[in-house]
Amino acid sequence: MGQPHVFSKSRSLACRLFLGVLAMLVLAGCAGSLFGSKSNESNTIIWKHRDQYVRIEAQDRGEVPPPPNDHPVNLSPELIRDMLSALEVEFDDKNKPVSVFTQNELEILGDALSDGLAKARPREDVTFAIAGVHRAFISFTTDRAYLTGRMFFQDGKLNLILGDLHEEYRENVERRLYPLVPGSRKDVAPDPRRPAPRAWKVLPLAGLQMQEIAGKKRHDWLVMSTNPQLWKAVVAERKEAKETAKEAFREASEVRQESAQVSAEQELLRAELEALKKDMQTIKQAPVAAPAVTRPTQPAAQDAIETRLRRLKSLHDQQLITEEEYKAKRQEVLDSL
Repeated sequence: MGQPHVFSKSRSLACRLFLGVLAMLVLAGCAGSLFGSKSNESNTIIWKHRDQYVRIEAQDRGEVPPPPNDHPVNLSPELIRDMLSALEVEFDDKNKPVSVFTQNELEILGDALSDGLAKARPREDVTFAIAGVHRAFISFTTDRAYLTGRMFFQDGKLNLILGDLHEEYRENVERRLYPLVPGSRKDVAPDPRRPAPRAWKVLPLAGLQMQEIAGKKRHDWLVMSTNPQLWKAVVAERKEAKETAKEAFREASEVRQESAQVSAEQELLRAELEALKKDMQTIKQAPVAAPAVTRPTQPAAQDAIETRLRRLKSLHDQQLITEEEYKAKRQEVLDSL
């Protein structure tokens, strides 16, 4: 009688333990959906190429828990491309600003980010890491640089938190040790295992603001208006400025070519003038021959003198020698007769 009673009591205890564990798992799942824990459901890949990606993941935590995003949201790929293409960055070690994104990166990110924002839930962000050839980056080992970011829509504005910007991109790196980390709501210190990042700042634009946290402006946290007409105007203005710069460069090239041609012609005329001076000096210093000897060659000498006088007149007409020089040299030729 005692053994069946003990067995029944043990089975009842096991059932209660099982139900308790099941209830804890259910509550943990609910907490994850409420507070943005990282689960497989909230880590959706939108685009991937090797270690580059665009994906949906849970909100990260800043200094305080963030409010929910206004997701899902529909922003067209064209609008996202216009907004991102307008961004320019200035590095402390460079003289000229450069575009944050390349044209190839814009083609990929426009579609992928638009898709991600349309699928993300309020407690999810869209993050990305992408590599391209950037003019601001020069390396002896690679010609590619990467950038990372975190994007979400909140209070009618598109937020972009930049992470690494135009840093050297190396393939075949163990990303579990050196991951491509997107931007963060929390102002984190640089990874000490990596080289110190270059100092940079995004140039101001109409419709663009820097997020302010605890009285400090975050240069990496961009808050952008989603007014399509505003960004189309910025893109058109940038395009016109580039066309103007190209036209100015073309005109400057033509001026340089014409200047080089004029310089070459001037050098040629100077050489002819020096040759004429030497000829006149030779004639002046030549001994006077006896009449009997010089009489047969007199027509040839006269022709040479006439040729020199014509060349001298030509130089004067082209204003390559002054009036005084012309008269003096002409008199020298005439005196040699």
